[in-house]
Amino acid sequence: MCRPAWLLSGTLGALHASETRIHSTRVLVCCVFVLQRAMEMCKEAGGRWKLVTINPGAIWGPPLSNRVDGESVRQCLHLMSGVMWPFAANIGMGMVDVRDVARAHIAAMESPTASGRYLVNSQCCYLLSDARKLLRKKYPKQWIPPLLGPVWGVLVFGPFMGLPWDLACAMLNKAPRIDASKAAKDLGMTQDTYILPEKCVMDMAEVLMAQGMVPRFSVPVMPFVTLCALAVLGVVALAVILVLRLAGVPVL
Repeated sequence: MCRPAWLLSGTLGALHASETRIHSTRVLVCCVFVLQRAMEMCKEAGGRWKLVTINPGAIWGPPLSNRVDGESVRQCLHLMSGVMWPFAANIGMGMVDVRDVARAHIAAMESPTASGRYLVNSQCCYLLSDARKLLRKKYPKQWIPPLLGPVWGVLVFGPFMGLPWDLACAMLNKAPRIDASKAAKDLGMTQDTYILPEKCVMDMAEVLMAQGMVPRFSVPVMPFVTLCALAVLGVVALAVILVLRLAGVPVL
């Protein structure tokens, strides 16, 4: 009789955050803490059960609800509604469809030999920049970024869109290499069985549009922050000129 398995899921981003000791978003930090605590509990159990973890890349694909608090749903909405306009960050990451992630969980629970950590990944790509090309063709009336974001733009404006500076430095213009051969061997997650990234992105966008979750237009972060910064600088400059004039200092 095999030991009962405790199945745990966490993103590859969480593992990357843990291994490189970079500050990350709350979601990634929580994933790291959960994984650490699960390993501690597995040791405390004294062999009564085993721990199996599923660590997927960025999970996209059609959602089953209209919740907008999921990380991938929020990314797709920002990409389609104008929040990221006019630039999409060239961030490299692994990617997998949510339906393949579900399939991996089922396979791990049903396999008596499943053990340890499984990396589940369809393809390593520049997700946002690749997705914008597909979405602009299908939805030309949406405010989808037409350009790739320059390095300085991603580093400056990334934190306003949930991309910390240190995480951007680790992923910008860098496609990771992910070895998912263990999942292919033990769980049957071979490369030819994954849903293609193109279908993953388009299916997700179609569901979001059909459910009316994509705003026609949202205020772009980059132009808005730039205008605010210019406005603040203008006010400061006027205040300095006023003070100098009151002090009798000639001002051009």
